[in-house]
Amino acid sequence: MKRVAIFGGTFDPVHLGHIELVKRARELIDLQQVLFMPCWQSPFKGRTVASGEERFEMLQIAIQEQEVGIWTEVSDYEITRPGPSYSWQTAQFFTEQYPDTEWFWILGTDQWKQIDQWAEPDKLRALLQFIVVTRNHEEVQTRDGWSHSPISFSHPASATKIRNDFAKYHHWLSPGVIDFCEKRKLYA
Repeated sequence: MKRVAIFGGTFDPVHLGHIELVKRARELIDLQQVLFMPCWQSPFKGRTVASGEERFEMLQIAIQEQEVGIWTEVSDYEITRPGPSYSWQTAQFFTEQYPDTEWFWILGTDQWKQIDQWAEPDKLRALLQFIVVTRNHEEVQTRDGWSHSPISFSHPASATKIRNDFAKYHHWLSPGVIDFCEKRKLYA
């Protein structure tokens, strides 16, 4: 079976830490593909600075410039749907469309700790395996009935810091994403 991971998030903006993370996940979990899934609006966060279309375009630029486009793809599934983005809907759609694929979901330990608060956690548990990204080799809580693989990863990049001080932290972005943000006056 093909092994594919969905990496969801706001990607406001996508930074080099995101790219390095999927490289590590691909290597350690033996993934054939990673789908970047920019969400329209996270149920846990406020509105994004960049529009869904702008975040989609930044992701396209980043994966091409960082030469991961052969095994990564950006999906517009969540940004073309109205309302908040719920992971269970995305998981259900892709597992139904591609039943011969083993599906993974990449998330951090903070999200893993609160996954029971996500909408329809039972569906998520049934449909997906989780790649839980830890910092500093922290312990990952096991959950009955949930399949997960922890991977340790650390990168200094932070989308929040980039949004708050673009001039200081834009070096965490690929060159084309910097140009895109400057032309669109994002994060100024």
